[in-house]
Amino acid sequence: RGSRAPASAIEEDAKNSSETTLTNKKLYFLTLFSEYESLKNFSPDFSGPSVSICPNFHTGLLQHKERYFSTKTVGANKKFTYDSHQFNDQMYLAAHPELLLPLSKDDLNPKVVDVIKSSTDPISDSSINELVHKALDIHLAKTYSEIRELCEFGSSDNYFIYENLITHIKNNKFDADNKNMNTLLKTTLFSNIALMNSIEKHESASASRSIASEGSDFKKASYTSEVMARLNVSWANQYFDYIKKSN
Repeated sequence: RGSRAPASAIEEDAKNSSETTLTNKKLYFLTLFSEYESLKNFSPDFSGPSVSICPNFHTGLLQHKERYFSTKTVGANKKFTYDSHQFNDQMYLAAHPELLLPLSKDDLNPKVVDVIKSSTDPISDSSINELVHKALDIHLAKTYSEIRELCEFGSSDNYFIYENLITHIKNNKFDADNKNMNTLLKTTLFSNIALMNSIEKHESASASRSIASEGSDFKKASYTSEVMARLNVSWANQYFDYIKKSN
């Protein structure tokens, strides 16, 4: 007579099996949506709308919301502080990907670090903090636009980049190295993972408890383990761990 598994283990198995059966397109959408919902918690000034109507992913969105209920953290104002002497160090920038966010809605430049470095006078910590929050708000607005595009048309330009990546990895050797990591980071899903890991380092003391709970929700609901399993790129976690441990 076999032993009976705990209810929690059965629920976890059901969750994992449902994620493994998702189509690539639905997995991409749900990952991006959960990242958007989590990133909103770190930008109190961003009044990003919730997504309630999504014709192309209606069922998946409803099931996601039933499994992962979350609310916006009020007043979780992150304080971003940096070592200004390291803005020319590529390893330092790699550990703080929010510094590489664009400050333009329509272009990839200038990035936050470009504006900081181009200033003739030293920029205060508070001004740098404002720049990062502005860039994060722009990033969230772009992410929301892509989610709406996916909901309305069933695909997006960024999804096609992701689909091409799947095909490329399937047909080519894709080992752990900087070049291939940079290729992954050109897809929204992976750049968001890097961003989340970095932002979580800058916890303000007043919001540490609520942020920590939101962070664990992100890990639970992000679907990223399934994305990495399908692409066979679990080695990317080495970079995300590097971000977490860097000051």
